[in-house]
Amino acid sequence: MAFSAQGPSSPPSRAHVLDLVRLLAMLLMLQGHTLDALVDPRHMDLDAFGWHAWVHLRGLTAPMFMLVSGAASVLGIRYDPEGRLSGAFLRRRFRLAAIVIGIGYLMVFPANRLADLRWVSPGIWRSFLRVNILQANGVTLLLLTGLLACVRTVRRYAAWSLAVGLLILLGAPLVASVDWFRWLPEGLAAFLSFEHGSLFPLFPTSAYMFLGVGLGALLRERPEAGRVRAFRMACLTAGAACLLFSIAADRVPMALLPPGRAYQGAYAYTSCRLGFALLVCGLVGWAAEGRPRLSAALAPMGRNSLFVYVGHLVLIFGTPWTLGLDYGRYHALTVGEGVLSVLLVAGATFGAVLAWRWLRSFSQGLGTLIQVSAAAALVIVLVR
Repeated sequence: MAFSAQGPSSPPSRAHVLDLVRLLAMLLMLQGHTLDALVDPRHMDLDAFGWHAWVHLRGLTAPMFMLVSGAASVLGIRYDPEGRLSGAFLRRRFRLAAIVIGIGYLMVFPANRLADLRWVSPGIWRSFLRVNILQANGVTLLLLTGLLACVRTVRRYAAWSLAVGLLILLGAPLVASVDWFRWLPEGLAAFLSFEHGSLFPLFPTSAYMFLGVGLGALLRERPEAGRVRAFRMACLTAGAACLLFSIAADRVPMALLPPGRAYQGAYAYTSCRLGFALLVCGLVGWAAEGRPRLSAALAPMGRNSLFVYVGHLVLIFGTPWTLGLDYGRYHALTVGEGVLSVLLVAGATFGAVLAWRWLRSFSQGLGTLIQVSAAAALVIVLVR
């Protein structure tokens, strides 16, 4: 099955600026998780400017990741010589989304093996079903792929994505005010509510990825020479507009706005968060425009965001089958020791990425063998 589409017969070359944004988001995420898990909270004065800025920067990680994921999904659209989108391409997108969702749940698997699941308590099941960034990313990719299958041009895909993203932002406070656990099973309600501990429910998180499609369409239509400049100007302009809207929304009487706590989709908070994320993306674009050779050299490290995400969490928190750095050190280190831990986790994680790329440079089959072996080992520990 194929879908007609208008556009170039092949996707444009990869935009390094998107990989640089991913790389910066990974670094912010890695240091944030490490310090938060290992440093004694008594050493963190969140009222001080430095620590307050640190908390705010951590909050930009998810919007940056989702924006870039949406933009990259547009650049990856491939057409056949007749300008049609193949069913095989859509199936690959659906398969990728399923893999991302599966990894998200596997990382918090509630038992050491499948046979032990019958002993898992309702509280542990609730923790397992909480929605984190991987689940939100995967489900949003499923929705975007479904939308892509329903439209016939990239411009129409971008227009619908922008409209859906804005509707999600507008509806987020209302969605957060509903007791979804009363009407839906735990696993589905967790995608719509913060109440049982989900950090990234679809409202408002998925909006960032839908809006990112607009950035991707902009990059796709620009010639390569002006692509980074267009990205920079779009991000800075949209970021400034979001911050102005945030200031205006903060001055509207609360009685006139939908109910909801700040972090649960309130207009002022969400637009402020999105605005700063866009401004950071614009600054990355400015740096990429000024240092194109350095950007090209660093960009490959940003292409392994899933590996880095999984790797650094495994190092810090372990898995159901291995211990992590937090064992015996959770909230126990000084700030200096925490910084050293950040360097250790970053070195090990990015070092593993470089080692993986080096192995794959010898043989594609060797990389496949390692992946199959890892999957087989996982199956063995689950069914043993």
